[in-house]
Amino acid sequence: MKVLRARTRTLKDLLPPPLMARLLGEGQLRRYADGQIVQERGDDRAALSIVTRGEVVAGNLSLDGALLASALLRPGETFGEFSLFAGLPRTQTLWAQGDVEIAHVSAARFWPLFDTEPALARALMSLTVARNYEILEFVDAQRRLKLPARLVQLLLTAVEEGAPSAQIACRQEDLAMMLGLSRVAIGKALTQLAAQGLVSPGYGEITLPDVSRLRRWFAAQDQRQPLDPV
Repeated sequence: MKVLRARTRTLKDLLPPPLMARLLGEGQLRRYADGQIVQERGDDRAALSIVTRGEVVAGNLSLDGALLASALLRPGETFGEFSLFAGLPRTQTLWAQGDVEIAHVSAARFWPLFDTEPALARALMSLTVARNYEILEFVDAQRRLKLPARLVQLLLTAVEEGAPSAQIACRQEDLAMMLGLSRVAIGKALTQLAAQGLVSPGYGEITLPDVSRLRRWFAAQDQRQPLDPV
């Protein structure tokens, strides 16, 4: 299973190293094997969980067994905030992708540290706002863009900044799972893009021969006023 997502700042990036070490020290470290379930939809344990090694895929299984992946969590990223801060059940099932280690910080150990360390509150607030921003952009694209443009937007999240071209290890089944569509629909969209020379699908990978051209094409489809650089 391959999930594409742009790299973003993590809790580890935002916290001073001594404070991050204290937070991890309050947690219970657990190891998970590849494919092992980390949490299930509906879990309501109040804890902040921090990925310390490996990657975790978040998604939901429908009643017919179809999987829709919604996120990829990398080292330094967190989950469990809904239950910890709002008492809400967890909405996603999480699976380990490869060997994974996660520190689970219970509410009883988290709150004393949170109440005495403003930097922890600021970091978690920054991450929450950034996630909301990411979600709003995704919802906007789902409602506004045609499938080929949505597919390009997703592929571009896996491209390193400044790269003139890219080879993305990703199957059509993975793209369908991420966008909640059929493999047939993804195949048709890739065929349209390939006919314009924008992508070159291969076995288990998709080549972007000219990333700058692809970005210009997407901007023309996007039809929104550009954001000023932050």
